[in-house]
Amino acid sequence: MNVEYFSEGLECLMYCGRKLSPEQRILIENSLIVLMQENRFSGMYFWGRITATKNDYYIAFGYTNDCLKDRKYFYSLDQYQWQLLPFVQSPKIFQATILAPEPFVGDPSLLTYVNLDPTFNIVANQVVSISRPEVIKLKEEERLAAIVFIISEECAICPRGALYKLVDGRVIPNQMFRGLNDLQIDNLSYYQLYRLPRNDLKTNLSKRSDYNYAIDFLDTIDGVIPLSQAFSLNMQSNERIAVIKSCVWLGMTFFHKLNSRKHGFLYLGDGRKNFDLLFMY
Repeated sequence: MNVEYFSEGLECLMYCGRKLSPEQRILIENSLIVLMQENRFSGMYFWGRITATKNDYYIAFGYTNDCLKDRKYFYSLDQYQWQLLPFVQSPKIFQATILAPEPFVGDPSLLTYVNLDPTFNIVANQVVSISRPEVIKLKEEERLAAIVFIISEECAICPRGALYKLVDGRVIPNQMFRGLNDLQIDNLSYYQLYRLPRNDLKTNLSKRSDYNYAIDFLDTIDGVIPLSQAFSLNMQSNERIAVIKSCVWLGMTFFHKLNSRKHGFLYLGDGRKNFDLLFMY
């Protein structure tokens, strides 16, 4: 959610029950403007809120030159003082984050112990040996950073044309973007994942007859597994606002106004993945 139209974006998400109190809205918006000025960010966004048992985590991110590679994430417990989220690289931390059964507490220094799944050594289609489940000591601050990264990678959305890739490889917001029209806004193929592409460039370009190298380098959400079940699209406000909800990470919601550059996503949830999705259809 861009800070430039923070209040208007929250009003668009009120159609699906996602909202903050007026006090929280004012406090978050003003504190993020100060954070943007202190760090000299080119853009500042409110990512969302992860519900905890004691203190909720409020997440925001900003960038300087590249809005995909230079993102820095921050978290806050009081919606006023923001701390930098650590950068997690260990695959075991990500695996332990998904397997952690306990909800978030709200204490960044809290340590929990998570049992990882056992690993199997297979040779010639036969199990040779089985390793014992490893116990990982997981700090809640690292778990928070990992879950924010996973959710952003899997279901953060932007409309086609909102991001522009320069000749030097940097990705910036497209200043010439004027929004999707009435023929495009209800089509999932016109929405892209707000992260670095995983598919090959030729694969993404071959999906479209009107491809453009500068805007079609990102992966589209219509190819996210499970196909046609990972996202649900609804039109609100007399068919002028598109609202897309993630069915994998319940609480992630995206909006886009018809023929307008205004769009954004917001996560309000407990940080748990919906593993029951395939049994819901």
